[in-house]
Amino acid sequence: MRAGLLILALCLGAGPVAAEGIDAFRRTADDWLLSGRGLPREYRVMLMDMDSAERLQAIAYLRRIGLLTERPWSLDDLLRPAATRTEPRE
Repeated sequence: MRAGLLILALCLGAGPVAAEGIDAFRRTADDWLLSGRGLPREYRVMLMDMDSAERLQAIAYLRRIGLLTERPWSLDDLLRPAATRTEPRE
């Protein structure tokens, strides 16, 4: 029960700034689905770069549209802070 309340609080606290990021991710996921590509290999890394509220929303969306059918994510992975990069992205 507590974990559910915590997850709900994280999602509600995401706010409008996170909404832009999750909306962009949803458009990208829709492109994957409509093109028949499925999830890219690095999708877990992409999700771990998001804050936990966005990550949870992204995972729920991927499951809802049928792209995420493999093993469930652990609670630790869902709530882990966004990964920090030590190297610049290319």
